[in-house]
Amino acid sequence: MTVRTTRWWVAGLLFVASAQAATSPFTKRGDEIVNLVRTRYVDAAKGAAWADAHQGYAADAKDVEDFTRRTNAALAELKTSHTAYYPKESPGHAEVTSIFQTFLKKEDIAATGIGVDVRETPEGFFVRHVFADGPGAKAGLLRGDRLVTVEGKPFHPWHAFTNRAGKATRLTVERVKGAAPLSLTVTPRRMNPRKEWLAVQKASGQVVERQGRRVAYQHVYACAGDEYQQALEEALQDTFADADALVIDFRDGWGGCSPAFINLFNPQVSLLVNTGRDGKMRPYALSWRKPVVLLVNGNSRSGKELVAFAMKRHRLATLVGERTAGAVLAGGPQELSNGDLLYLAVMDVTVDGERLEGVGVPVDVAVPDALPYAAGADPQREKALDVAASQVKG
Repeated sequence: MTVRTTRWWVAGLLFVASAQAATSPFTKRGDEIVNLVRTRYVDAAKGAAWADAHQGYAADAKDVEDFTRRTNAALAELKTSHTAYYPKESPGHAEVTSIFQTFLKKEDIAATGIGVDVRETPEGFFVRHVFADGPGAKAGLLRGDRLVTVEGKPFHPWHAFTNRAGKATRLTVERVKGAAPLSLTVTPRRMNPRKEWLAVQKASGQVVERQGRRVAYQHVYACAGDEYQQALEEALQDTFADADALVIDFRDGWGGCSPAFINLFNPQVSLLVNTGRDGKMRPYALSWRKPVVLLVNGNSRSGKELVAFAMKRHRLATLVGERTAGAVLAGGPQELSNGDLLYLAVMDVTVDGERLEGVGVPVDVAVPDALPYAAGADPQREKALDVAASQVKG
């Protein structure tokens, strides 16, 4: 009798634990993700097999971060680009939402940040890009700085600046490995990511002297929208019109470039010449006909790769940096019942009959990256400017 009672209680405890797991919000969220992969993933058979293998995978998730880690580790088994999970707390959620704002029917989208692109490495979190005119730039942050603490707490990519918009915030960074951290003051701001990327692109535009040539430079951080292509076109016709060569920085950020982007450099487009009553001829080029360098790396993805592939194939540009990501599928955001996002590959893509997924686009001039403790140095950018200047004839 005692044995049966013990077994009954053990069974009861197991039953209670199972019931709690079944009602866990992470179990439900995981089930939603499994169902979306099963019904919408680009490869139906592969999606079904993955779903069968991962049913109930989230039952033991302890919190949002643990669930996110488990989910993205499971999704990585698909070995497919454009497939990731973004909880509402993550910066990526606001970024993906802003890209698909119309599709998701969202009105006000804003994220709090300091205008930097941060990359996690085994050594910590490092500043990869400091956006021109952003709070980080004004505070004195440099490319290669390791972010150590924010208001005395260890830097966290999700929560570092939560509720800090408009407030002077203490930030410590390690600029030289092993040296005492530097203390900076930064004032985070709230901004729509798409608007920030466009502002970054415009502010990055400059013409620099290199080898006696004038080389134009613009960082196109994102391409998911006509406004980015239009901004570059305007710069080509105005600020960069008298430059001898051009560097377009496609490193990092988001893809989304339209194939029409290539028309900005299409030599087949007619050249117009306006002549006024003074007899002075004024050429008006509807496309850029001078040397072009595309600066790319392993985080140049999606539509940026389509452009890089086409411009390389048609000899419209020289590629400098590192092979692109090989992330060339069509992805779409799937909103979960709690507002989180599953970004899921839903369509295969080929370019001129070639599949770039998992392959990427090789560069013409390889330059390895050097990020940790760079103290602002950017050897890839410097090489791209040199290559562009060297291609100017006459």
